[in-house]
Amino acid sequence: MTIDTNGVTSPTLGCGTDLNRMVCKLISYLLQYPDAEWREGLPGVREAVQSISDETINQILLTFVDEAMSSGSIPWQDAYVRTFDFDKKSNLYLTYAIHGDERDRGPALIELKRRYEAAGFYMEVSELPDYLPMVLEFVAEAPEEDAMGVLSSCLKALVTMTESIAGQSSPYAPLLSLMLQVILEPAPAPTKPGEENSQLPEARQQMEAQMRRGNR
Repeated sequence: MTIDTNGVTSPTLGCGTDLNRMVCKLISYLLQYPDAEWREGLPGVREAVQSISDETINQILLTFVDEAMSSGSIPWQDAYVRTFDFDKKSNLYLTYAIHGDERDRGPALIELKRRYEAAGFYMEVSELPDYLPMVLEFVAEAPEEDAMGVLSSCLKALVTMTESIAGQSSPYAPLLSLMLQVILEPAPAPTKPGEENSQLPEARQQMEAQMRRGNR
């Protein structure tokens, strides 16, 4: 997959629907390090995925979760490390993919943190603001304008990461492709009162109660 990001601006980005935000929330969880606590949350993730009516999204997420649940802990951790830890382009710290260890990375991190705090999103001290699961957590929770601003600033790195991992035999490749599909999907026109899918917010609440790890 090759995507030209030249000239891409925030109005082209998605995550303005409950479904897209829910998918971002789920992928945020699934991209975290697969330790014992992560595994304990997988049944809750699976239950949340089953509430999604979109067959393509449902199949991609269920396939990933089922493969993770059936895999041994050590082999899955090894797959995670091989996917994200050995290539600058596939690193989960998004500003590193663009700036490496150059001085430009510092201002980029500060700007991301500023955007989070302006939207009322306060990070744990132990994590950097460009950590992809944190970015997706923010996108899932923040007001749409703030979410699109962060996505715009990270889009080049997200595309670079997805394209890099798509060339690997990694179980994370379909997950990242789905992430990019969701965030590049333009938000639909506003619905009329009463046309919203009332089941999605409820499903999100249930999912958060089952597998939230508290990144806020």
